[in-house]
Amino acid sequence: MILAENLSLTYKQENVHIKALSDISCHLEKGSSLAVIGPSGCGKSSLLFLMAGLNKPTIGKIMINGKEPDAANPDTALILQDYGLFPWKTVYENASLGLNIRGFNKKNQREIVIPILEKLGLAEFVNHFPTQLSGGQRQRVAIARSLALKPKLLLMDEPLSSLDALTRENLQKFILDVWVNNNLTLVLVTHSIEEAVFLGSKILVMSDRPGRVIDIIENPLVGSEGYRQSPEFHQICSKLRRLLGVIN
Repeated sequence: MILAENLSLTYKQENVHIKALSDISCHLEKGSSLAVIGPSGCGKSSLLFLMAGLNKPTIGKIMINGKEPDAANPDTALILQDYGLFPWKTVYENASLGLNIRGFNKKNQREIVIPILEKLGLAEFVNHFPTQLSGGQRQRVAIARSLALKPKLLLMDEPLSSLDALTRENLQKFILDVWVNNNLTLVLVTHSIEEAVFLGSKILVMSDRPGRVIDIIENPLVGSEGYRQSPEFHQICSKLRRLLGVIN
């Protein structure tokens, strides 16, 4: 699904050239999940935007299903940290926005969106506005909008960072279920070690800027029952802490 070879990215900011990424190589099979973790400012989001086709690499190449990423590709959905919801639109209107843009008629929109909102526990909030929702509910609306388009690749940029611990853990489980039940390929950028281990079948560990690959950790037990309480989970968390230089 994803192949990156020797990726480097340099961008210009206030007449200064900033090297964000250096010599990134990785691959991800269809239906797998990749958690990207590293220090603030190391280029995690830049890597995600390359996958989404919003930026082009300065050096190297990246391929999605054998093609260069295209921001207009309907098979790729990107969820940003602020959810990207329009405050003047209702839950239903936000969730159906992509379908509306693509010319689906009202009947088809409802046939697609309402079952998704019901599945995500949002059926009673269809006429609510984002300001009337909790952070967890707003996140689910953003996911509903993406699922309505039936993407094959779901990219998420620190989607849970602003949530309280309990809501965050509940939504981690929710995202895991979305990934498994919809046969998606998932890439998640996060600052949380535990979140990376809970959601990533592979974990890409990045260095300080310019971001380089420190290690790519295989995490085969992701999604298994009770994984968060298992010795294997805590072993990988400890390994990540050592790689990232976190003091226990």
